[in-house]
Amino acid sequence: MFERARLRLTAWYVSLLAVILILFDVGVLSIMDRTLQADLADDLQHKAAQASAAIVEVGGSTYFDKNQLANDPGWADVSLFASTSTGSVIQSANPVSSSVLPNRTGMNMAMSGHAELTTVGRGRRAFAVFSEPIYSRDEVSGHSAVVGVVQVARSLQTVTDAISGLSTLLLAASVLALMLAFFGGLWLAGRTLRPIRESLLQQKQFVSDASHELRTPVTVIRTAAEAILRQRHPADARVRQMAEDIVSESIQLGSLVEDLGVLAVADSRAVMRNEPVDVRALMAAVAESGRIRAAARNARLEATLDAEGVIEGDPVRLRQLFGILMDNAAKFSPPDTAIELRAEVVGQRLKVAVTDHGPGISADELPRIFERFYRGEAERQREGSGLGLAIAQWIAEGHGGVIAVRSVEGQGSEFLVELPVRSKAASDGDGG
Repeated sequence: MFERARLRLTAWYVSLLAVILILFDVGVLSIMDRTLQADLADDLQHKAAQASAAIVEVGGSTYFDKNQLANDPGWADVSLFASTSTGSVIQSANPVSSSVLPNRTGMNMAMSGHAELTTVGRGRRAFAVFSEPIYSRDEVSGHSAVVGVVQVARSLQTVTDAISGLSTLLLAASVLALMLAFFGGLWLAGRTLRPIRESLLQQKQFVSDASHELRTPVTVIRTAAEAILRQRHPADARVRQMAEDIVSESIQLGSLVEDLGVLAVADSRAVMRNEPVDVRALMAAVAESGRIRAAARNARLEATLDAEGVIEGDPVRLRQLFGILMDNAAKFSPPDTAIELRAEVVGQRLKVAVTDHGPGISADELPRIFERFYRGEAERQREGSGLGLAIAQWIAEGHGGVIAVRSVEGQGSEFLVELPVRSKAASDGDGG
């Protein structure tokens, strides 16, 4: 139990940290991508302005003064394309493919007087292209007009590589942080749960000791009360009534002490016996015991047993499991009604259903029905310790099975048990 709680706490802690790290990594990558894209846009805009300044008209002809750019190392990986209204074309020494420059969409926008940054291509062939109009100012009229377009392009590979490298670094750091958090969380959860574990161990030890020590005085009290009832000379009616009450309460108290002892064994993780148990014989014994229990409550048992095979388990505990369910059904069955016991083998699973037609269980109580000491509204008016179903669940799960309940208030309840079973043939083969 504590190991599962420890792992569960650690899992929640690591999961929360993983969500935080994912949000942090996505935020960092997003900010870095926007920053690199903005820096690239500013650089291309600056390069376009440099190129525009280097294009001059001399005697009606367009001239590109490369000397203005020759000393700038920033042009080493920047491609340039310029076109003027007179049809002159200028291209830098590191041209890119015609699918990148010239970019017709950007040129059209620039010719209309609008600068534009676009992305051309995909993946490793993606380029950022900045298009800017070239203006010529009429000194007489003072008006300026677009006389050409400058386009500069740079590969986005540097941005992609930077983002990829940062992603790898963040991923590695996040994985390392989660690994450290997992082991650190296990250690912290262990230290946190240690006082609770020690307290529960002391409580379990107390329950075990108390159930052991209470057996003798309860037996003595019951024996003394029964001795009063067996006296040759009848006792006073009031004394006899008190003795009967003592016997009744002693039986109830003895049952509670016995259940506490069983739960103490369950809490100590005691290993159940593991031996072949014949399903047909087991269910026949359960049915016979169930008929006696039902008759004691003026009810009857209707058994439909079509199961055979072998269960590897503890025969005493298995009888106890089904005995609890039969007793529970008899307790809540109205007089002259039937308790149904059905058993069948489906595949490699023994399926047993115990159905009563009593008051049923409300939807609010169903989730808690297997809790220790829990007693529903209908059960509080009857004898019982509230431990029987908790013991039944422990036995079922201890045999690799499950137990469940289906109930409609006012229409009765059906308890379902599934246990792993071997075929009869497999059992015979093992014995040979």
